[in-house]
Amino acid sequence: MEDQFSSIQRFHINGTELAYAEAGQGDPVVLVHGGVSDLRTWNNVVPELGCHWRVTAYSRRFARPNVDIPDGAADPIQTHVDDLAEILRSNMPAPAHLIGHSWGGVIVLMTAMQHPELVRSLVMIEPPVLTLFLDFPVRPGQVLSMLARSPLAGLAILKLGGYVMEPAAKAFRRGDDKAAIEMFGRGVLGSSRFDRLSPERYQQIWDNRKADKAQMLGEGFPALDERQVATVGVPTLLLVGSESPSAFHRMSVRLLKLLPRARLNVVDGASHIVHEDAPDRSIKAITDFLLKH
Repeated sequence: MEDQFSSIQRFHINGTELAYAEAGQGDPVVLVHGGVSDLRTWNNVVPELGCHWRVTAYSRRFARPNVDIPDGAADPIQTHVDDLAEILRSNMPAPAHLIGHSWGGVIVLMTAMQHPELVRSLVMIEPPVLTLFLDFPVRPGQVLSMLARSPLAGLAILKLGGYVMEPAAKAFRRGDDKAAIEMFGRGVLGSSRFDRLSPERYQQIWDNRKADKAQMLGEGFPALDERQVATVGVPTLLLVGSESPSAFHRMSVRLLKLLPRARLNVVDGASHIVHEDAPDRSIKAITDFLLKH
């Protein structure tokens, strides 16, 4: 798959069009990107996985090259879960392997919870499952309860929220999108890695900032119930980057404890965009996992 949108096809679902690209044949594997991204984030992944499976990478609703989100519109995560479920129902020959990064990881997890018949296995790359620790918005007393119950995870999550998410949200509210992107990017990637982003990768972030802004300033993180998460019985691989903020590692460890068939793999040399920072190691971990299931 080339860097820009080439050989693009379109799903017509739920009153909209979603761009996608495919490679390979065989059992279906569907790739779901995170925030400030689109299907281009999987450029290195699609051809490699396409050697074994029918791989579909699509741009979620409001991500390029799809129609942009209208000003002031909401962008709840449940809408993306509904879109993915319809893609699987209407276009896949069998239950699919789902791979999701960041917000995409939350989307594939919720899809497995709500539509287990559509899912064969899960790969989640640093999903921000904050609501396994705190409600959103946070209720009085919850922070102290979290710190008492899980002090290391609690401190890591508070650091991510207080030093990354909230400053970025404030910048979005005052209309300074550039500052918001920089605060968020430096917070989850690290300053040096953010500074080394290619012009093309930064452009992808900029292209998709409006949907990320809508999610950050809107409903935010969807509620997740531990008991429902624990019902997801499909094989699950959790990937985290060795250089990511510790909050992502702590959240994945929480999922590891809840999901009955999960295992965790730490990818050396990777920040939050694990599959982009360390594509070879990520692809090998994913391939080894999928070949077993």
